[in-house]
Order: sequence, then structure tokens, then C-alpha cells
Amino acid sequence: LALLISLSAISAILLRRANETSGATIGLPDPALDPRPNNTFAVNVALESATPPQIGWALDTIRDAGFGWIKQSFRWAEIEPVRGQFNWAASDRIVEGAKDRGVGVVAVLITTPEWARADHNVETVPPLDAADFANFARAFAARYADRVNVYQIWDEPNLASAWGRPDSAADYLRILKPAYLAIHRADPNATVLLAALAPTVETGPNNLSDLLYLRALYLAGAAPYFDAVSAKPYGFGDSPAERETDPNHFNFSRMILLRQEMVAHGDGHKLLWAGNFGWNALPENWGGEKSIWGKVSEAAQADYTAQAYARAIAEWPWAGPMALENFQPDPDPPGLNPFANAPENDPRWGFALADSSGRPRPVLSAVRALASETRGLLPGNHAATDPAVGYEGDWKFSELGADIPRSGPAKIVFDFVGTDLAVRVRRADYRAYLYVTIDGQPSRLLPHDSRGTYLVLTSPDLFPRVETLPIASGLRYGKHTAVIEAERGWDQWAVVGFSVGRSLDNRLESLGLAIFGVLALLFAFDAARAARRVDFGLPWSRLRDRFGRLTALGQTVITSIFAGLLWLSAWLTWGGELPQLTRRLGDTTPLVATLLTAGVFYISPWLLLTVISIAALFVLFYLRLDVALALIALFAPFYLQPRPLFDKVFSMVEITTLLATAAWVLRRVAESITTKTQRHKGTKKSELSGLVPSSLRGSRFPYFPVSFSSLDWSVLFFLAVAFASIFAADIRGVATREFRVIVLEPALFYFLLRVTPLDRKGLWRIVDFFVMGAVVVAAIGLYQYVTKTNLIAAEGGVLRLRSVFGSPNNVGLYLGRAVPILAAIVLMGQDRWRRIAYLGAALIVLPALALSFSKGALLVGVPASLAVVLIFWGGRWAVAGLGAALVAALGLALGPLSRNPRFANLFDVQSGTSFFRVRLWQSALYMIRDHPLLGVGLDNFLYAYRGRYINPEAWQDQNLSHPHNVVLDFAARLGLFGLASFVWMQVAFFITAWKALTPALLLSPSRAKPLARETAPTPLATRHPSLDSRALAIGLIASMVDFLAHGLVDASYFFVDLAFVYFLTLGLAAVLASHRPPPLWRNSAQAAG
Repeated sequence: LALLISLSAISAILLRRANETSGATIGLPDPALDPRPNNTFAVNVALESATPPQIGWALDTIRDAGFGWIKQSFRWAEIEPVRGQFNWAASDRIVEGAKDRGVGVVAVLITTPEWARADHNVETVPPLDAADFANFARAFAARYADRVNVYQIWDEPNLASAWGRPDSAADYLRILKPAYLAIHRADPNATVLLAALAPTVETGPNNLSDLLYLRALYLAGAAPYFDAVSAKPYGFGDSPAERETDPNHFNFSRMILLRQEMVAHGDGHKLLWAGNFGWNALPENWGGEKSIWGKVSEAAQADYTAQAYARAIAEWPWAGPMALENFQPDPDPPGLNPFANAPENDPRWGFALADSSGRPRPVLSAVRALASETRGLLPGNHAATDPAVGYEGDWKFSELGADIPRSGPAKIVFDFVGTDLAVRVRRADYRAYLYVTIDGQPSRLLPHDSRGTYLVLTSPDLFPRVETLPIASGLRYGKHTAVIEAERGWDQWAVVGFSVGRSLDNRLESLGLAIFGVLALLFAFDAARAARRVDFGLPWSRLRDRFGRLTALGQTVITSIFAGLLWLSAWLTWGGELPQLTRRLGDTTPLVATLLTAGVFYISPWLLLTVISIAALFVLFYLRLDVALALIALFAPFYLQPRPLFDKVFSMVEITTLLATAAWVLRRVAESITTKTQRHKGTKKSELSGLVPSSLRGSRFPYFPVSFSSLDWSVLFFLAVAFASIFAADIRGVATREFRVIVLEPALFYFLLRVTPLDRKGLWRIVDFFVMGAVVVAAIGLYQYVTKTNLIAAEGGVLRLRSVFGSPNNVGLYLGRAVPILAAIVLMGQDRWRRIAYLGAALIVLPALALSFSKGALLVGVPASLAVVLIFWGGRWAVAGLGAALVAALGLALGPLSRNPRFANLFDVQSGTSFFRVRLWQSALYMIRDHPLLGVGLDNFLYAYRGRYINPEAWQDQNLSHPHNVVLDFAARLGLFGLASFVWMQVAFFITAWKALTPALLLSPSRAKPLARETAPTPLATRHPSLDSRALAIGLIASMVDFLAHGLVDASYFFVDLAFVYFLTLGLAAVLASHRPPPLWRNSAQAAG
């Protein structure tokens, strides 16, 4: 019951939200939507018979009330009563009067002269020859192109009374198409409206529903021949707040149904105008004809009309101007069309804004009040040349938009009505900025520098594009003022337009959904627990009965399938014993075979040999997975030397990781089948346990053969967050690739380390191969330095080696992770030959590291990591020594080292690297602020930084792919969830690594006293039964300290080599912790026993 109540509450909240937002656009409109006029107030007029003073009075009243448009019928029958002879006098008076007052004209071209129609009694019948009407439309557009740019072709063709005969969409298209083409030939900038469709529910034969008629036009292929649709959403007796959308119900929301029809036929980019609408308010003592549009009071009429305009302005950015019916009905004598005659008893007087004596009615005052509050850009898209936008300076304008002046002021000022604002800009590979203030305050949505908040016009990928970029959001709904000042960017036609939107404050609804959602999950979990006690099993007898009902063929097919599965199982059973058999060959033969196969695969120029070698490599990995892990550690730094494979290229570390993962999966399947086969043969449990290594038993998960630790869960959480961030990324292609090569594959390496049974040789082989890779990187770099090849000239001409990497800093990052491991083994290791070998490796690695001149490595990362090693090596006495060393290091940095051009400006935050680094961190913080949960996405930092967040003062260094800080890097790419996963992994790592150090430090069980009282500080390393393992654990801790310390000023994880080393460090710590020896006191007790 509680679950049902929670679900009902969620449904109620969602239904309420859906009802409130029905047909509404939340936020910024679709950039593809056509521009919306900044004034949507229009009114139908009938001024063709009025005198010039009457026209002037009517247009003055309309303009002063805030209307931006009049909709006037221009009757072909009156303008061209004789073929080729035009009477433009009345039309000229109306058009000139509107132009003089800044009022736009919607010209309705309608009626057919006698000479062009068959039925001489009905003027609204379409012409016999559509070309005649097209000629008239072209003549009209050519005459008024500079004063009229909106044309409506006919009116209410879905009614027989207005069409002159039974409706026909195909017949209407017959005159629409040539008229549309003719008007656009005469006036290319014209907007041609579809005839305003009358609301009706009839389905023929004389009248057809406006919804069905619009659908029929689309099916007839009319879409290319109108620029916007026109409707007649009369309110009848309903409030405009009524949101019911029923095809059989007439109300203001009928606009939504027509809009849905447009979207369904791919016409969502066009606007939907309202040709006629309103509420009829006849006097209480009305004695004339009854209104067919319903009836409301004058107060309700004024209120409803204002509400309707306000709703359309705020919720429907796809709505064009909406023409009220009417200013005053046409008082002409009858004989023209059904709506031309307006005697005093005509119910259309109930719509009038001014009564028959010329007095304004309350509805006019209501429109005037609303219009004064909504002057400016309304929710919707707007061109840069919109009259509501003001420009200061020598701006240039064209169909491309507005071009920024080369010198002098370059300011844009305009009002807008809404909560959100965006500017549509043309971006490319050029440097320019738009500084923005909203209501005199910096934008809360944009990054900030010393001048204010700014928008970057540089394209993220440097390719030309037109984008709609938000510059304000979350404002109070209403009128606001935007001021935009441009810096640089001339000759780019940067400003294309503007978009205004309206967002809803649904925080309470979201809170309610969250609360009831959590309750629903809790109740569902409780219900699932209860359901587990219910027996849903199917009796075996039913299975036998159903199998017996099958035909002989069906039974044969099923039996054959299971026979095939049995054959496969037998093969896998045999295959599961192969790894055990190959152990008899020792380590040398499989290792040499694997290295040779990998070498052949990498250098092979022939496809066949490549395929054979990769297949052989897979088999070898299947037989010796521990060797595969060592190769992954070796190949990690050489990811920039990929191997072409078919039409793609892959690095060797990627290929070996994927092959090793596939080999492990196959081995797990084989071992599982082997175990089940032996059990089926009656093998005792004690004997069966010997078939599977001890490290693979006791798992809570059938295919993950070790118990999950906190470190494992933290890695899984990191994987989940990284995967989710792909969907938050603007450029998902690069995000997907980075997820594959920098997150997923290194994480697979970690889990392979966790699940692969490793003896002491296998563990140290992985470490040795990692050190070997570092030595090769260092040796290549030193060779390049000696031969002066592939070097980078830094400040003052200082030469820096970069080895196999693209930057010397990467050399410092990678070798910095190896140095503390080398130091720990050399100082505290037990194996004499390994200590000598690692000392030789250090003599190669350290010079290469120094010649990289990496500030982060030489001044932060390596000193911090070596300090950790020395503390463990020297005990308490090392702390004092490190203090003295720190003072000496500071003296070195401030003394001789500061004279090196590379380090001269180390502490200068007003110029040089430090200056740019501080600006970069500021930009990263803005990035995190705007994308707090999942960040900008993997590998999207470069594009977000260069295209939006770069500080104008740091423009010289715009191609940065990370923020040079490990904390900011995780937070910017993956949001706060990603930062949380990073913190979790770090905490879990240090706890795990410390476990590998604790056995010898555990206290005696007798009163928990130390085993022996020390008279002098004893190095910690001498109190561990396995000095090599302990030294390795210390080296891993120190290597992670280098990761964190160097990561304060540079990258730490999001490179392929660094990601693999990071998870190698985590994985080795987990392996050491799981294989740690028992405490000393337990060993002593066992020996005594």
C-alpha cells in the first residue's frame, strides 16, 4: 500500500507538470525555429472604405495601444476589376498610413473578380486559372515590397462558405503554390502565411476540421509553399488558462494541436500565427444576432485577452503575431463576403476594441497595459537586425548578421522579456570576446576576468560554426536589459542573432519527486524481499509434458543444441587444464615465446603474419596471464607508437590489455566448466579445491574470484561516473575514446592484477617490466639529448628532452612515478641483484628526468616522494635530515636554480607560466561551477576551455587539454561525482598499502605491548619479515605521493601511460595486501607450538 501511495504521488506530480507545460517550451527555443517578431500584438481591421481621417484615427489608436500589426484584407475583385487594370488608391492609403506609424501590415489576398471566376455570384470562389491570381499577387508584392512583407493567401478555405464550394486541400494548393512563388520572386524577404483555418470538428463534405485540413495540405505536398501557418484560436467561453487539448473542443489551447500537427510533419521550425482570436462580449441587453463564439462579460474579455497574450508570449516562442477580432467590424453594405457587412446588430461588435461611437472598450486598455510591459525581445529567436536591438558604434549589417567594428565603441543594448538569454554567434579560429552585463550586473552564467563576465567567440575545435550560446539563465521572469560589448572579432560577422527563453522554477516539484522516489525504492525493496518467500517454481512434470508435446523435429533440434553445448564444454574443460600443463615448462620458455610473438606482431608488415601473431599472442596470454600483465606494464609509455591493424591503429598497451582480458574471461569459463565436470565425476571437495588456486576461492561473485574490497568498489564507482559523463559531454566522440583508452582499459588492467594468481616471481616480473619500460624511455631521451634530436627549446634556449612523448613534462610525469620505487628497492630491498639492477636503472632514469627540466617533477613530485622513502628508510632521524634538505632545496630554488631561464619566473604570478596557471585554475573553477555533477565530460576540457572558459588575459595559451591540477582535473572532467570517486580511490589505496606494511608492526597479544623495547629509532624496513615486499609497498606509497604532489601543478592521470601506472600502483598495493604474511607474534606462536 505504501508503495502504491508513493507511486501515485509521483504520478500526480508528473501529471501536474505535464499539464502545466503542455505545448510550452521550457528554456531556450530550438535554434532552428524561425525568428519571432518582437511585437506579437495584432488586430484585424477593415479600412478599405474608410476616409484618410478615419484611417489616421484608427491607426493612431492601434499604435498607441501597443499593437505592432494590422491584418487587412486586400480584395483582388476590387483592386483588379478588369484584367490588367489596377485600382491601388484604397490600398495605398492603408499601406502608407501604417508605414508612417511604424505598424506592420499582414495583407490578406482574397476574392476573385468576375472575369476570373466561373460563379459570378460568389466572390470567394477560387479563380479558374491560378496563374491569374499569381499575377495579381506578384503585382501587389512588387508594389508594396518596401512596406508590406507578410501575405496571407485566402481565408478559411476549410469552410465551403469561405471557399465558395466544398473544401479541397488540393484545390487550395492549386492557387497557393503559384502565388507563393510569385510573391517571393517580387519580394524575396516576404513571409507567406497559409490561409487562416477556421476551427471546426466537421469531417466533410462541405467543411473540414482545421486539424484535418492542415494534415491534408501536408500530405498533398504543400509544406514548401508557405512560410508560416495561421490559426483562429477563438476562446469561446473558456479561459485562456484552460489547457485541455481536445480536437472536439474549441478553446485557446487549440493552437497546441495545430502546432503538434506541424511538428509531426517536420515543420516545427515555422511559426504559427493567429489570424483571428478573442472573446465575444456583447452588452447584457443585446438584441441583435446571437454570437456563435460564445459570450463573456467585458471585464472577462479584457482579462482573458491579456492572459492569452501573456501565455502565448511566455510559453509559445513558436507563436507569431496574434490578431484580435477586431478593431471595428466593416460597416460596408453587403455583397462582398460573409463578413463584410456589419450592421449594428452584427454580433462581431462583441469583439470590437472600440464601439460604434469610437470609444475604447476595456479590452483595449488591457492590451495597452500588457504591451508596455513586454516591449523588447520576447521568448523566441530573433535576428541580429531586429528593430528592438540597439547598436552603438560603426557596426555593419547584412543577411549574415552584424559585424563588430574594427575601432571605437562596439556595444549592443536591448531589453528582453524572459528568464534566459542566449546570443547566436558565428565562431571560428579567431580571437574575440563579448563582455556581458544583465541589468547592470555581471552574468552569473559566464566566466569572469578583471573586466567582467565574458563569452569566448573562438570555436572549440577551431572550425567555423554558428552556435547559440547562453549568457543568462535563472532570472526572474519579466523585462531585463542586456548590454554586450565586443572586443575584437571584426570582419567575422560574429553576431547572428539572439534567443530568449523562459524556465520554470520547479524546485519544489523536484524535491517532491526525489522524496517520493526514495520512498518508492525503499518500499519496492521491501516488497521484493517479501516476494522472495513466494514459490514461483515450475514443476518438472510440466517441463516433461511440454517437451513431450513437441514434434520429433523440435525435439531433435533442441537435443542437437545441447549436444553442441556439451562439445564446447568438453573443449573448454580440456582447455582449462592447459595453463597448468604449461607451468611445467618453467618461466623462461613462455616469457621468451611471448616477447618474440609480441615483437613479430608489432613489426610485421604483412596482414597474414599479423593475424597469425596476434592469435598466437592470445594463446600465450591464455597459457600465462602473468606474463601478459608484465607486458602491459612494459608497453604503457609507448602508446604514441601505435600498431596499424586493418583500417585502425591501436597501441600495444591497448592490444595486450584487451587480449589479456579476453584470455582471462576464457580461462574463467574453462575453470568453471572443469570444476563442474570434476564435481559431476564425484571428485571429493578436498580434491576439487586443488583444481582452483586458493586466491580464486571464497568469492561472493561467481565470475570475480576474489572478495570485493573498498578499493575495488571505488574503481567500479569511478568507471560508472566516467561512463555517465559521456552523456554529459558536448563532443561525445572524443569522450567515448578517452573512456576506452584512459578509463576502461587501465581499469581492466587493475582488475586483471586483482584476479590473476600471482606468485612472488610473477609479481616482481610485473614490477621489473615497469622499471624496464622507464629505463627504455630514459635511454631514448638521453640518446636524443646527446644527438640533439627531438628536443624542445624552452625559456632562454634551454633544451629539454621529451623521449617518446610529445612534451618534456610527460617525461617528468612518467619517470617521476618510477624514481621512488627504484629508491625504495635500492635502499630497503632484500634481493641483492635486484638492488644492483635498480641502482643501474636509477643512474639512467635520474639524468633523463633532470634533463626534462620539468618544474613539477624536480621541485615538487620527486622531492616529496623521495622524502617519503627516506622517512621509512631512516626512521625518526630522517625527519630532521629532511628539514635541513628542505632548507637547502629552497636555497637552491632561490639561488643558482633561479638563474636558469627555465626557473627564473617560477614565483612570478604576473607573467610567465605561473601567471597563466593561475588564470587556468580560475577558468577550471568556472567550468566546475557550470557542470557540477558530471563535469564537461571526458576529453572535453580542451573544447570547453578554448570555446567558453579561457580567460582573455591568457589567450596566448589556449590549447590546453587539462587544468594542470589533479583535483580540478577530476572535478572538471567528471564533476563532483568524479572527484568523490578520486578521493575514495586515494583513501582506499593508502589504507590498502598500509595493510601491506602493518604485519611486523602489530603489537604482541600479551597486553598489546611492543615485542621489544627500542633504545634508538629503528628503521621501519628492518622490522618486516619480507623486506622486498615491504620495500615495494613503500615505493608504491611514495609513487602515489609523487602522483599527488606533481598533480598539484600538472596532469596526473588523464594520459594513457599515467592511467596505466596509476592502476598498476593500485593493483600492486591490493596484491601485496592480500598476500601479506601473518603478524610476527603469530609466527612465533606457531613456531613454539
